[in-house]
Parts: sequence; C-alpha cells; structure tokens
Amino acid sequence: MAVDGAMRERMGKTACDLALKAGYANAGTVEFILDQEGNFYFIEMNTRLQVEHPVTEMVTGLDLVELQLRIAEGEALAFGQRDITFRGWSIEARICAEDPRRDFYPSTGIITRYTSPRGRNIRIDTGIEAGSVVSIYYDSLLAKVAAWGETREDARKALVYGLNGYHIEGLATNADFVNAILNHPAFVNGELSTDFIEAHFENGRVKLEPPPERIHLMSIAATLVYHNRQNQIRESLRPMAAHVGGVFAPKEYTPYVVKGENDILELRLQGDHDANVWTVWVNDTAYNVVTPDFEFYRRRLKLRINGEPHMFRLQYHGNFISAAFCGTARIFEIYSPREWALARYMPTLEKPLRANLLECPMPGLIVDIRVQKGDRVYKGQELVIIEAMKMESAVASPRDGEIEDVMVKNGQAVEIGNLLVVFKV
Repeated sequence: MAVDGAMRERMGKTACDLALKAGYANAGTVEFILDQEGNFYFIEMNTRLQVEHPVTEMVTGLDLVELQLRIAEGEALAFGQRDITFRGWSIEARICAEDPRRDFYPSTGIITRYTSPRGRNIRIDTGIEAGSVVSIYYDSLLAKVAAWGETREDARKALVYGLNGYHIEGLATNADFVNAILNHPAFVNGELSTDFIEAHFENGRVKLEPPPERIHLMSIAATLVYHNRQNQIRESLRPMAAHVGGVFAPKEYTPYVVKGENDILELRLQGDHDANVWTVWVNDTAYNVVTPDFEFYRRRLKLRINGEPHMFRLQYHGNFISAAFCGTARIFEIYSPREWALARYMPTLEKPLRANLLECPMPGLIVDIRVQKGDRVYKGQELVIIEAMKMESAVASPRDGEIEDVMVKNGQAVEIGNLLVVFKV
C-alpha cells in the first residue's frame, strides 16, 4: 500500500496549510503526485469538490455537498479533523461518452437502452436515462460509479460486478475499458504508475490475453441464451407441428461449437428448462449453472456458476452474440456441429479498402484546417482540428502523399464517417 496513515496525515496537513495561506474557507481539493521513493509533490488546488468526492463520502460517511453549502451559509463545522474516521475502501469509475478503440474520441448519440448498475455497496451519480441525447456541446462524463468494501479487494470486486451490469446502448462508452483496468493483474496487485495505460493497453484493448476461465464463462452465457432463444422459437411453432409421423426424441445433451475471436470451444448443454439448472461442458471442463427465466431480448444475464454469481451484458445479431464481462468484450459465433463443418465453405465478408480517403473518426465541429489542395503531407501530420465536448482533437494523416481535395470547411459540423480529405492516387 503506497499511502499509509502517516503519509495521509502529512498530505492532509500540507493541503490545509495551503488553503490557509490562500485564504480559502470551504470544501476544496489539493492534488499531489507520488514518486517511487514515497515523496509527494504538489500538482494543483481546486476550490471546489472534485469528481471523486463520492470516494471520500463512502469511507467517512460525510456529505461533502451538504457541508459545502452549510459553510457557504456561514455555519461552522460541528466536528474537527480528529473526529473524522475512515472505514473501509472505495473506488470510483468515471463512465464517459468516448471510444477507447478510437483513441478515446468523443461519442455522441441517443441512449437507446439504459440500465443502472446494481449491487451491494454500489453508488451511481448520473443524469442520463434511456432517450437522453448526448451531444458535442457538453463534457463527455455520463456517470460516476463508486463501490465500497471492507478491503480494497472487496471494493474492487463490488465495482467490477456493478460495471458488469451497467448497460448503455446507442453510443460508445469507456465502461468496458475501466472494467478491464480493474481486472488487470497489475491493478489487482496495486502496481500503479502514470504510464499504466501505455504499459498495459494498446488501441484501447488490454495487451494481456484474458484468462481461459473468463472466456469459458462468457461462452456459457452466450450459448445458453442462444440455445433458449432457439427453443422459444420452436415452442412458438409447436401448434403448427404435424400430428402424424415420427415423434421428436429429446437429446441427452445439445452440442455446440462456439467461436470467439481466436478461441474455438466445444460446448455441451444438459439441463432442465423448467428448473433452470444446467450442466455445461466447455471442452472437458464441467460447470454447474443456475439461470433465471429467460426472456427473448434479455440484455443482462445473471448466472450462478459453480455457486458464484456473475453478471453479463449481451447483444444479439442472429447466431452472433456479443458478450461483455470483467472488461472483456467478445462476439461469439454459435454453431451446431453440422453448421460448423460447413462454415469453412462460406465466403468471408471483405470490406473494400479506400486508402486515398480520410474519414472523420468522431462527431464534432471543424475549427481548423491545416492543409489545402496540392499540399505535400506526411504520415502523422495534423490535417484537421475537430472540437467536441470541450476538447480539440487533431486528425492526423494516415500516410505520406499529396492532397487532392479538402472536403470540409471551418465551422462545419461533421459525423463519424464523413469524408475529410482525399489524397492523390
């Protein structure tokens, strides 16, 4: 643990001394940075509450917003520093409308589906709901999700569980990214530094492969949902079944082949639909699974696997099911053994490459164009500046070449995929 009680006391005294020198009397925040030798250095002072104030509230039991208002009214605090006690740990995640896989560019749109995180000792501060419009004109912060626990590990697990069930559709968010941080072994072990993301992530994805058991659990969730959706379709057609001919004999188990990126798994499902109790084999590993009553369009799925509760987020595209769990997001393709045997004969979908076109990677407003027709540019050179959510982002050239045409102008509103620049072939 990098910050112990003695260091916290020194930091607190330094912060209070600074506030006294500045003549500031209200709630505020002083930020420090800590080096590997245990020395801390001043960064900045904010004469207001910070986004992270729920963490302080959860470990002290104080309402900082109320106290701030009371101080502003001229009231004196009813307690002293020595009266404040800390209990347990708290961790907060900022959920933002930004796309980690697009270099954290802002994301806009209408929130089409929304379900708040749930769980013991979970707190969420937000102002969005299904139908909310997220535009380019405001900050990207959508919500703050904080969790409390007796220990750091308890708080971390509670926050992971809450984020596993935090469902937002309609625009990209960083929810899975922050969940991936929480689940990274370096974070679990407290091995933190200012270059944590650079060291452990690339293009918004964690460099470390997820543990096999996590992929097993995700494949179980996706396959159970697919299996039951197929069963519900069959049951809906039962009244149309012929009353003559052979009788359908139920199988001892139902086999599937599941592909999730580079992982190919063989699953066998054996269960009682009415009792919601299943045994699922993933390759040769057996899992005991208890499910809820299935709904055809269920987006969140809580399963009890080998006695432990787990929450998954799902989206459906035919026999492709997207699953998100503990910061890992995968699209699972689910096949019967016969379908899998024939799948290799299916043509692959190829997206045509347009190497001479630069498309807009984010929604926003064009505030600066730094090239014109005929200019010679180089890979990495900033061509266009786009403003969105109180930030300016540069769009760099993906190649060396000559500008054939500039397709936008200053003050123009743009969306993802709009054409910005055409290069000469």
